[in-house]
Amino acid sequence: MKKLTCVLLAIIFGFAAPSLLKAQDDQTTYPSLPGRIAYVGPDQNIYSLNLIDNDLLPLTTDGSRTRIYRWPTWASDGRLAYFLTNRSGEMIVTEVFVSEDGSSPGRLVYSGENEFFNYAYWSPQNCTETERCRDLAVLLSSEAAGGLFVELIRDGLAEPFNRLAGVGSPFYFSWSPDGSRMVWQRNNQQLTIYDAAGESVEPLPLIPGVFRAPAWSPIDDRLLVGLLNQDDNTNELAVVANGQSQIIAVALGGPVAFSWSPDGNYVAYTDRSGPLTVLDAHTGETLTRSPTTGVFAFFWSPDSRTLAYVTLATPPGSFNVGSPPQVKMAAAAQDAISIAWSVLDISTGTNRRYGAFFPTQDMLYMLVYFDQFAQSHRLWSPDSRYLIYAEVTPSNEASINLLDTAQSNTVPFSIASGFIGIWSFK
Repeated sequence: MKKLTCVLLAIIFGFAAPSLLKAQDDQTTYPSLPGRIAYVGPDQNIYSLNLIDNDLLPLTTDGSRTRIYRWPTWASDGRLAYFLTNRSGEMIVTEVFVSEDGSSPGRLVYSGENEFFNYAYWSPQNCTETERCRDLAVLLSSEAAGGLFVELIRDGLAEPFNRLAGVGSPFYFSWSPDGSRMVWQRNNQQLTIYDAAGESVEPLPLIPGVFRAPAWSPIDDRLLVGLLNQDDNTNELAVVANGQSQIIAVALGGPVAFSWSPDGNYVAYTDRSGPLTVLDAHTGETLTRSPTTGVFAFFWSPDSRTLAYVTLATPPGSFNVGSPPQVKMAAAAQDAISIAWSVLDISTGTNRRYGAFFPTQDMLYMLVYFDQFAQSHRLWSPDSRYLIYAEVTPSNEASINLLDTAQSNTVPFSIASGFIGIWSFK
């Protein structure tokens, strides 16, 4: 996994040339699909697209090589956060904006000098101070903080309020379904419950195994974590509730990655050597497995019926011999290490595999840290039919594509030029 990531990053940084930074085309017509898609265009601006009304809105217009807007992050109530990295000489400023409806430009809610944005995750429910109060946890890093830290931004007040929640390196977290607490995994050695209201921190008496992001059940107080078996130094997958740990998978090689289904009934996981495995979250019974190993990212559909996952793909081998040298280099790399989507049906075990693609830098970042992003960012359409993803084409263009997973031999279609696209929850 680490080798694949490093190679892909090196290639992307090497050939993602200025040709990607062109004006956004607003003349495209789109199919009618539910929800809104927020995406980063090739001009480094944020766009919001309604696929029912064919309504494309720029939320920012001042993006450039030194003013880079990134990572649109939807809340479940339709508000949208996005993040600006502003470089001026040796100074770097990170700014956080929130759009109230995902259709209008956002207002500035946070600014930090010489801080770097890494990730953000909205609380799933409002806090109690006002009708619109909601917390946004933003993972930043800085020299002053000595690494990674979570800034908790409270939106929906008369004036936005923020406070430092915690520091750690690495630092992964998951919100409780009522939005009042988070479970943290910090420094690869500590599991903690953080109370967002009381600002208290309670260490859990558990020894973490080799994993990244913990996962709070989307429907109740169960926690999904990886634990260390001290007898043989293997990993165990555990559901923790009421102070008790129920082990549902044993003897796993690290790192282990896992995710709850949205309805809380299933758990999907992978380890270093095995396939994608789906368990009954209550009994630990194995329900189905992917027909292949080497799964390095997966995402539940909103209806909890299917899993989209990513593996290495068969080399596509379709490139124009007249392409510029940097594209030929990219094409050769794509032939060697391109990746592909598959979709696994939980009830029937049916598996559909789709064509190869080469991810954009942002898409790759999401896939590498998918167990965190799968909790906060939607690649599935609200109706659980389409997948959105971003690729670099053989002509060195950044394209945001939709894949119809209801069809077995479907061809993805591009809806926009851009680096990453995220679907709204509704």
